[in-house]
Amino acid sequence: MQNKIIIEKIRDFLERERKHGKLLVFYRSDSNHTAILDNFGIKVELNKFKEIILEEETGIELGGMKKKSFSIIFPIEDAQLIDTGKISLLGPEIDKCLDKNIDFGMMILIGVENSTEKDINELRQLSFISNGMEGFSIRTIPRRFWCRLSTSTLQKGFSFEFLGNAIISLYKQKFKGLVKTIEVILISSYPDSIKNFITLSSEITDRFKEKWRKKIEEWKKRIDCDYDWGCEICPYQEECLDIKQVLVLREEIEK
Repeated sequence: MQNKIIIEKIRDFLERERKHGKLLVFYRSDSNHTAILDNFGIKVELNKFKEIILEEETGIELGGMKKKSFSIIFPIEDAQLIDTGKISLLGPEIDKCLDKNIDFGMMILIGVENSTEKDINELRQLSFISNGMEGFSIRTIPRRFWCRLSTSTLQKGFSFEFLGNAIISLYKQKFKGLVKTIEVILISSYPDSIKNFITLSSEITDRFKEKWRKKIEEWKKRIDCDYDWGCEICPYQEECLDIKQVLVLREEIEK
């Protein structure tokens, strides 16, 4: 029920934005992803494009340090709540964006069955998307989204419709059997909409943060750590990792 309410809030938000005069477009990704992607002439293949796009090669940046941005991957067991293959774009298409660096947000709703915690963690990683598209490089920064698109990829006709289709295709390739339904929501060039969406979706992000906090607390108890600072700034992080490796090895031996 909680997931249903969250998704209904998201759909209501998009509709309200449309009624307020903002551009809202829907695309549809069908089962024949290969044919759709081939029409764009941009290559999509798992682990094929581990490239770094330099500033001078960049055609446009999505999000970044100075722009409003977010990326949320929301896997749920209620697969039937997701309108599979639907790609929603709130904002202009990429060829209508005038700036070289735009505000950008991306949410991926994923319906799964019989998933483990390891599955959920892997679904929430974006590196395989970055490595799976020609001329598309995601840069890692905390709590934001930052992506560079190469000039050559833009010239080949890259669009947000293509991005949505490519994301769906890559997820279905990598997690075949696990992903039952998938839907993509993109917000382009509307900083106020992105800000409001971040607030709206805080229930989702807080859920993952709380789970992560509990894991850290459990780990600190396990190694008898009583420091108040977070793991990411801990001066004893290296020693802690060494202890973790020893504990993991011991558990393997005791099996």
